[in-house]
Amino acid sequence: MIKLHHRYLMAPLIISVVAMLVSLLSVCFVSANPGLRVSGAVCEGEVVPGESYIHKMTVSTREDDSAMDIQIDVMGWGQSLQGIARALQASEDTSSYSAREYITVEPNLFHLEPGQSQEVVASIRIPRDVGSGGRYAIIYVHSAPAGEGQVAVVSAINTLVLLTIKDSQIVHEGRISEFTVGEVVSGQSIDMLTIFQNTGNHHFKIKGELTISDSRGEVLDTINIPLTPSSILPAMSRELESSFAPKGELPSGEYSIAMKVMLDDNTILDEAQSTFEVGGTYTPPPATVEMEKSSTPPVPTAVLVTPGSPATLETEDKSIQVRFPQGSVTGQAEVSVQIYSPGQLPEPPSGFEFGATFFRVDGLSGLLAKEATLTFKYSTADLAQADGNASRLALARWDEANSEWTVLKTEVNEEAMTLTTTTNQLSIWAVMVSAPPEPTGLGPVIGGILGGIIIIGLLVYFLVVRRRVANT
Repeated sequence: MIKLHHRYLMAPLIISVVAMLVSLLSVCFVSANPGLRVSGAVCEGEVVPGESYIHKMTVSTREDDSAMDIQIDVMGWGQSLQGIARALQASEDTSSYSAREYITVEPNLFHLEPGQSQEVVASIRIPRDVGSGGRYAIIYVHSAPAGEGQVAVVSAINTLVLLTIKDSQIVHEGRISEFTVGEVVSGQSIDMLTIFQNTGNHHFKIKGELTISDSRGEVLDTINIPLTPSSILPAMSRELESSFAPKGELPSGEYSIAMKVMLDDNTILDEAQSTFEVGGTYTPPPATVEMEKSSTPPVPTAVLVTPGSPATLETEDKSIQVRFPQGSVTGQAEVSVQIYSPGQLPEPPSGFEFGATFFRVDGLSGLLAKEATLTFKYSTADLAQADGNASRLALARWDEANSEWTVLKTEVNEEAMTLTTTTNQLSIWAVMVSAPPEPTGLGPVIGGILGGIIIIGLLVYFLVVRRRVANT
């Protein structure tokens, strides 16, 4: 009978345990998302029937990104009820307002090493019989799936194409297809939902106004729904949410609601009426931190920005400041800032929730030639949303081109209570709160190490006992 010394058995066992630990490490640590940037991510302008146009984009990656293969597809442009852009395959793109077939892209396949860039040219040919209004498409820039096994990461950006047929009849009209009032429950706000459809031939943004009156016709409140962050395309619909929180108790009876949907210039597009019943006495919900804060917003302000000199835009209370360097704009622009109601904003990105503050910087639709520096003085309400941990706060910008929030790299100054970032575009802004820090991931690794030690200990004990038995 051949006897193996325990030293020779231990070597393969140790190797097995080490392999197990390496496997655990590979599960616990995942590489970061690849990045992708596109300049020229919005193609918007007037076009003439029978003419051809060129739109140039530059697709690039950062130095710390992984190499990636890039593919570009021209697709139809659909929208969700919340205004989120959705790239449509040819079989889904049945709208008479589609520009998908007008566009070709060169190159549509290429490889990017870290830090490299590639110019892409979109050629747009407008048919002579194109008709009136607007035409729309998405140029979908995306990476090939990166990753192995069951996890693959794709980085993608939508380039939005909004073409207006020059000298054609532009029709901005629509209808309220649904207007409903939620259940009336004492102690809770009364929710209202409006669905509006663009029945015209061109894109536009909308805002709303709700007037709540009692049975005697006395106006109890007027609620303004802010301008939608993105335009509604022809034939598409948009959902407008709002809520009514009375300042005092409501006696039993019937109440009426008048709804108006308007363009940005207050042109009324459609109106609707509804009622709700209060049985017994209705008690309003308690005031929230956000409602209390929004009752005294900073005074809206504006500044003239010119190419030849720097400029600073700031609110009267200096809680919001935007510094434009010299040469940040190519033409004169009046830029303004004001507090924004969060009622119609899309959901925050995964891993974040909204803070207590939202604001809008307006006056320039394109990109800045040089980045502006934005500084925001966060409030105690923002800090409370982060459970007192200011490092969880960040500034996020709503990017209409991609119909998504971009959480920007933000410098947090806890002593001054400020958040600072740089940006190449103006938009709607929100204070975001990141999720609480997760465990570092060392728990499973340490557990694996301890498990390995226990297994080795048991095997050593088993071999020593066997050896003693064999020697007796």
